[in-house]
Amino acid sequence: MRFNKKIKFLVTFAVALHFTLTALPALYAGMKIIPVADISLLGGKYYLDSDAASFQGRLDAFFSPAIKLSENNDLIPVYSGNYSGTQDVQELAGGGVLTRKRQTHTFSLKYIYTREFDKYKTRISYSKASIQETKDEKWGDGLFDYNTLSFGFEQEQERPHGTFTESYDFYQVAYPNYSTLLSQSQSVFNDTTTFNELSTNAGENPMDNTSHRLGFVYAWFPEPLNMKAGYDFTYRLYGDQAVAARPVTGQSPFKKDTRADMMQNFSLKANRSLKPLYLSAGARFGWLNSNQGSYDSTRSKYMEDYYSYIDFSLSPAMTLALKNGVQFSFGLDWRRVYYLGRLKQDAAGNYGGSEITQNFWLTSISARYPVFNRFFARAAYNYQIATSNMRYEDSYRYNYRANTYLMGLEWEF
Repeated sequence: MRFNKKIKFLVTFAVALHFTLTALPALYAGMKIIPVADISLLGGKYYLDSDAASFQGRLDAFFSPAIKLSENNDLIPVYSGNYSGTQDVQELAGGGVLTRKRQTHTFSLKYIYTREFDKYKTRISYSKASIQETKDEKWGDGLFDYNTLSFGFEQEQERPHGTFTESYDFYQVAYPNYSTLLSQSQSVFNDTTTFNELSTNAGENPMDNTSHRLGFVYAWFPEPLNMKAGYDFTYRLYGDQAVAARPVTGQSPFKKDTRADMMQNFSLKANRSLKPLYLSAGARFGWLNSNQGSYDSTRSKYMEDYYSYIDFSLSPAMTLALKNGVQFSFGLDWRRVYYLGRLKQDAAGNYGGSEITQNFWLTSISARYPVFNRFFARAAYNYQIATSNMRYEDSYRYNYRANTYLMGLEWEF
């Protein structure tokens, strides 16, 4: 049986190799490689509530040797990476966490097949992110380090009245250093019965998750505007994160069910070109519905829908692009979040009767000036304000003011 399987495999491989070798001359005859690269090295400071961190650097790199296999076939490998030595508040594990350093490396491959006015795209990517929260933390040991593997496909239909795009993506995210303390604490409990009661249904890797995303976009061009409307739906399953149960004496604090989130976003964006001025404005409405609750044992408070929220955002922007390569950009992002089950607390941690609301304002200003050949001098300034009716911040930051300035060089190819 095994011998027959080997024979079938060798025959199949030989046939595939024959067709590949036959097609290679024609394939390479029309092949073109178009390299694209962009690298920027900046230095600057980050201020959180007027407290300044030391001067640190930021590196962003993008490289893509786009390969045109033939008139209708394109292959696009991409590497993108960034390193940020400046502090920042990132939304991690459901709240704002202050991080000191971050670096991310992403490798992706996209294949595009074009048939008249239709395009079909498949893609796969792998990303590795490392995050440092403290000065003495080594790279690779960060609690919130994560790896992402994804693949998907997309089809695009260009028609006289507009362009339709449909897409599907699958994501698998793993946090190699994040595990529950309970899963590591069996030796701490002298009472085996108590440990078994607490650990029943409790998972070990609660942050690991898989996602399925469907996206739909329609773009149309009513002069003098370019318009784009989109909708996306994501189903995310945390396969090892049990749902918190309402506490009952003698029973596990976790249900048999695992956490599942459903996210929906509706977006609308408009662009207009008034050369040398480019204007844009975007609006988005989002809704996250999660079955995960939370129990605060120190205050004996149980909350359902702890991670569920709705949010609105607006993002106007403008760019002045002169013929000599000089660019000036200004952007404003506003976002308001309404949590549906997470109750506000005062500074002492006492719960109120209403849910948390949070506002984000981000102002971005940047400039670019050509200095030599493909080298540009760059400067950027970001100012962010986060305000909330939540006053208890022992775990996460809800209220802060942060600003960053960066200056350096960019090389574009």
